[in-house]
Amino acid sequence: MAPAVRLQAISKRFGAVQANREVSFDIAAGSVHGLVGENGAGKSTLMAILYGYYHADSGHIEINGQQVNIANSQQAIHLGIGMVHQHFMLVETLTCLENIMLGAEGGFFLTPSKARVRAKLEALMAETGLQVHLDALVSDLPVGELQRLEILKALYRGAKILILDEPTAVLTPQETDQLFITLRKLQQLGTTLILITHKLKEVMSLCSAVTVMRQGQVVETRPIAQWSEEALAESMVGRKVTLGRPEGMEVHAGEVRLQAAGLNLKHANGVAALKDVALTLRAGEIVGVAGVS
Repeated sequence: MAPAVRLQAISKRFGAVQANREVSFDIAAGSVHGLVGENGAGKSTLMAILYGYYHADSGHIEINGQQVNIANSQQAIHLGIGMVHQHFMLVETLTCLENIMLGAEGGFFLTPSKARVRAKLEALMAETGLQVHLDALVSDLPVGELQRLEILKALYRGAKILILDEPTAVLTPQETDQLFITLRKLQQLGTTLILITHKLKEVMSLCSAVTVMRQGQVVETRPIAQWSEEALAESMVGRKVTLGRPEGMEVHAGEVRLQAAGLNLKHANGVAALKDVALTLRAGEIVGVAGVS
């Protein structure tokens, strides 16, 4: 069987920056293919070329064994390629149904189009398990449901090859677990998934094969059985990496350098962004601030 995607010697330059350099690898049909590398490795640029946002300076792309020229995203969608971006491309003042229809109304009169689209979406949600509230305003939805909406929007347009750019960056652990259930179901239905991520545990648990990029080039592509988290990290940065805190590491915190207490902030719409936040930073510390979007 021909690969779902074959990238051959793809190069792309932005001024003095060589974003992609002679990139070549295959993505098997029906697989979950991980694409990993440090920030600036060229992953998102490469996928933007596959989705028609950018044009490669040289090289060519094959989809299901046929060489194609992807001039724009409309053509990529026509070829069955969809992309879910890290920052969602949704109109907050429209409903889920209206967001899915936008640009694919299928006729001048919206009322019959809405009924037809709703019927197709209900069948698609039943098949994939991707449940969203079609009549809810996007502005009222939690992040996990927004992501399901983006995936559903791509599938409605006929995506058989789905690119996901850092899909778990804004999700809670519970939402991530639910997303992975959905992605495995899509894979079982024959969808080819391309996963751009930095999270090595997720790569190891979900992907069929992994391509590592560094400084715009492919370092290597291997089946997941030939990778470990340590090997992936070393391949991404080009040197031995110690995962986790070194044994015996001691922290000697010094004097207070910054102290804040009772910080409160409300947005213009009245939603509280900060509620009585306190923070102390001391010399010699590395202080992490963590949370979901």
